[in-house]
Amino acid sequence: MLRKMAKANLICRYFRLVIVFGFVLAPQIASAQTWNWTTEDIDVEGYGTGVAADQEGNLHATYYVPHGGFVRYAFRPVDQAKWFKMDIDSNLGVLETNIALDTSGNPNICYTPLVMRFARFDGRKWFKQEVDPRSGVISYICSIQMTPDNKPMMTWYLESGTYLRYAILEKGVWTARSLQGGGGDLPGKWTSMALDAKGYPHVSYSNFPTGFLRYAAFDGKNWSSSTVDISEGKTDDGGQRGMGNSLVLDKQGNPIIAYYDEQSLKVARLIDGKWKKEIVETLPNFGKWSWKNFRSNILFDSKGNLHVGFESLNGLEHAWWDGAQWRTQLLVGTVGGSFFENSMTIDKKDNLYVIYRDPMDSSLRMAVGKQAAAKNNQAAQQDPR
Repeated sequence: MLRKMAKANLICRYFRLVIVFGFVLAPQIASAQTWNWTTEDIDVEGYGTGVAADQEGNLHATYYVPHGGFVRYAFRPVDQAKWFKMDIDSNLGVLETNIALDTSGNPNICYTPLVMRFARFDGRKWFKQEVDPRSGVISYICSIQMTPDNKPMMTWYLESGTYLRYAILEKGVWTARSLQGGGGDLPGKWTSMALDAKGYPHVSYSNFPTGFLRYAAFDGKNWSSSTVDISEGKTDDGGQRGMGNSLVLDKQGNPIIAYYDEQSLKVARLIDGKWKKEIVETLPNFGKWSWKNFRSNILFDSKGNLHVGFESLNGLEHAWWDGAQWRTQLLVGTVGGSFFENSMTIDKKDNLYVIYRDPMDSSLRMAVGKQAAAKNNQAAQQDPR
C-alpha cells in the first residue's frame, strides 16, 4: 500500500492540473486589501495540524484523526486539487503533530501520544520510533526542524517533571536534554523552533501558569536564554502571555516571535540585545481555557515581509507587515467556541497555505492566499463579493 502511494505521489509531481476554488466562506473569490483567498477540502476531519511546502511547490501535511486515533500524512502535488493520504500510526489518544522536510523533500513528523514519537519517509517507506523513551508523559505541542545535513531536531513538553525537552538524531542515536523545568512553572506547553544558517537551534516557549514567554539559543557549545515578555500583574497589561507562540529568524539570524497575551496577538523582535514588542491586533478576551487552543504561525515571504496566520474568538485571520504597518484580514469566522487547529506555510512563489479545522463540521480544509495584482485592488475593494 505504502509503495503504491509513494509511486502515485512521484507520478503526481509531474502532472499539472489547474483548479479554481471558491472563497473560504462562500463560493466566490474575494479580496481583502492585497490578498485573494480560495479554499479546498483535505479530509473529513483533522486536528493538531502541520504543513510544509517543498522546493517544487508540492504540499505536505500531517494531522490527527480522532476516529481510529490515526496520525495521517497527506500530499498534494503542485497546482493540483487532489490530496493523497496515508495513515502512519493508529489507535492513539489525543495528540499534536508537526512536520519538516529534508533536503529531498521527504516528510519528517513528530507527534505526541503521551510519548514522543518520530516518523520519517525515505522516499519508499516509513520508519517510526519513540524518542526519549521512559522519560515520562508527553503532551501538547512538538516542534521539528531539519538541519542542512538532514539531522532532525525536536522540542516538546514533558508533562512529568514539567520540562521543555530538546533532542537531535545523530548517527542513528537520539540525544535528548532538558532546556528548563522543575521550578514550579510548566515550561514548553507551547514551543517553536527555528534553525540559523549554521544549523543551530533557536527555541521560543511559554511558561504556565505564571504565563511568560522565553527564548533559548544554542551557539554550538552552550545554550543561552532570556525572558521575552512577562506580565507585571496589572489588570490592563494583557495577563498571561506566550501562548500559541511561533518563531522565525531573519536573514541575520535575529529571532522574531508571534504569540498571544490574553487580549491580543503580539510580535516580539530581538533588536540590539533588547526585545521590542508590538501588538498586531487587539482581540476579544480569551476566557479561562482558550490559551490551550489558539495558535499562531509566523513566516517570511521572499521580499522579507512577515506573515502571521492566527486564530481567536473572531475566527481565523491572516496578518502581514506591508513595510510600514500590520494589516489583517478575516479568513473564516468562528462558530461558538470552536478552534481552528491551524498551520501555515509559503511556497517559492509567495503563495500562502493555511490548513485548518472547519468549525462548521470539523473537516480539514485549506485556504490558499495569492497576492492580488495592484490593478485589481481598487476593483476588488469596490466589489464586496
